[in-house]
Amino acid sequence: MQKPLEHKLALVTGASRGIGAAIAARLAREGAAVIVNYSASADKAEAVVNAIRAEGGQAEAVGADLSTLAGVAKLLAAVDGAFGGQYKGRLDILVNNAGTVDYGPFVDATDDAYDRQFNLNVRAPVALARDAAKRMIPAGWGRIINIGSAFGEAAPLPGVTLYIATKFAVRGLTKGLSRELGQYGITVNAVQPGPTDTELAPPPGSEAHATMTRLASVGRFARVDEIAAAVAYIASPEAAYTNGESLTVDGGWNA
Repeated sequence: MQKPLEHKLALVTGASRGIGAAIAARLAREGAAVIVNYSASADKAEAVVNAIRAEGGQAEAVGADLSTLAGVAKLLAAVDGAFGGQYKGRLDILVNNAGTVDYGPFVDATDDAYDRQFNLNVRAPVALARDAAKRMIPAGWGRIINIGSAFGEAAPLPGVTLYIATKFAVRGLTKGLSRELGQYGITVNAVQPGPTDTELAPPPGSEAHATMTRLASVGRFARVDEIAAAVAYIASPEAAYTNGESLTVDGGWNA
């Protein structure tokens, strides 16, 4: 029985750990060949690739620091030769997952903190989506999926103002780009996770972790596979009429 994403090529950025790794594994189980992008954790990325292959899936790792334009260019060049060049430069699914966050009062935020968060959280998705769209339009099919945040629709906690600004920008990019690409059979959507058990989350036992747990009506942080499941739906052929949406998966955090 054919899997829903069989013969599709997917690129997942920031996929060596956390949500990105779970997304890469889930898309591979759905049949996609997956490019596992990482910045610095080569060993972790290879572990993700090996786990996918052990389940019978297809994956390969590509190192590129997407906080720089040179890193973006390196990753895009790797798409052309992915899996021995069998996809001939095509890209079917782009998942813009790589991101970062700085915690602390806005008045103490530095220019470096601004650059770090906006370069990775906004500029890289813009550049990758632009390139992906050029590859998808001739094929008449594509999925661009931006991993935003529940902070992309509300600001229930202080101390992450610049991060919130980046995620509102991602939501705007999702909506605007969906208008431009829908006519070509390409959907552009976002998944907005709430508190999720990853390395970027405040550590258990901290005041921030306790507060975020209380705000979720289900009383816990999300598992990464729960976020990956939402991405798998949006990536599927069945989601062809879902476009320009930001699916918030936050356990009732922003209800």
